[in-house]
Amino acid sequence: MSPLPAFIFNSIQLGLYDFVYPGEIPPSEGRIEAEHRILERNSSDRHLIEEVQNDWLCAARFDRGEICFIAIHEGKVVSYIWGSRGKVGVEEIDMAVETAPKEIYLYDAFTLEPWRGNNLYPAVLRRALEYGRDLGLQRTTIFVEARNIPSIRGVTKAGFILFQTLLYKRILGFGKRELLPPLDGHPPAKFVRLFRSSLREMISEYGHVR
Repeated sequence: MSPLPAFIFNSIQLGLYDFVYPGEIPPSEGRIEAEHRILERNSSDRHLIEEVQNDWLCAARFDRGEICFIAIHEGKVVSYIWGSRGKVGVEEIDMAVETAPKEIYLYDAFTLEPWRGNNLYPAVLRRALEYGRDLGLQRTTIFVEARNIPSIRGVTKAGFILFQTLLYKRILGFGKRELLPPLDGHPPAKFVRLFRSSLREMISEYGHVR
């Protein structure tokens, strides 16, 4: 029997991973020469990420105080991930994750196709973890869809561990979420509804789980 179309039935399992400080950050490096930078709203080189993502999307994220960790090879961004200490929509479950005051949430990671397989993702995650450590944060979180084996390998190689699972089912437009209990000693993830006033705001507030 053929599977039902996604607009009729869809099922997603998200793995919620975290790195708790002061854990030891693995010394991950890419297999190609790459320069790592952290981009903020006032960074003079923020055009680098705007060349690979929509400029108004980047502007909206920077305006919310978010930051972008990038790897540069031959003058171009080849891998990146965004970080937020506020509220970010999770497109796959139509909700938003709300970070605690001493946490940062990483999302929308991407490595350009010609450069995949060079260990760039764990290397970018390493810089994000070092950023959180230097800020004196308590933990860094990231979500990965359970079917995305390469991303799971990347986050675990960078030092993250699975601390909670979220199950989501959508039937004829109606979603049902079940957040399983967290690993002992790990605070649970917090999800809230996200209200938007415009289509552009809706798109800019949503991030992608990898």
